[in-house]
Amino acid sequence: MSAKEPALLTVLIDVARLQWHVGSISLEGSAIPLIRSEPGNLEPCLGVPLDEQVGFLRHRFAGVLQRGCDRMWGRQLKPRQIVFVADGPFPDGGPVLTRRVAEHFVDWMVSPPVVYFERQGAFSAPEITPLQSIAGDFDELLLPALTVGLASLYAATNNNDDWEIVPSKPRSHQG
Repeated sequence: MSAKEPALLTVLIDVARLQWHVGSISLEGSAIPLIRSEPGNLEPCLGVPLDEQVGFLRHRFAGVLQRGCDRMWGRQLKPRQIVFVADGPFPDGGPVLTRRVAEHFVDWMVSPPVVYFERQGAFSAPEITPLQSIAGDFDELLLPALTVGLASLYAATNNNDDWEIVPSKPRSHQG
């Protein structure tokens, strides 16, 4: 069996659309769009107490990471680092919610390590804005690959056909 190639498992969180995208970025900067949610997938975290928001997002993103790893594995890739990039703070919970979710994954996932960034502006915007680290460490030697790969993944968010969709499960009850 051949060895898996290390890559960056990258989760883009579109907070305005309450949607996520998962892609892979090679250590040379090549990006592969993998999976995405429907818009509104993160909506259940709205209008509930902060602890419930954190719990929901931790659970949802744990599933997202598992699916992303599965898709990478099928392409002979393995995560060297997990990179979250949100295009702003979560609505309702703002910076406090964002920090709690970010710190949870940084503390929970040590191999591969996690870094959580925030950037200003929608992913579909043509300009690339700087990343602000919310939690975790990132290997600076991988920054050129991340920068190139993110630009490709940002552009791909404009084309739904580039991604395998993971349908939202219908809610059984309002709570």
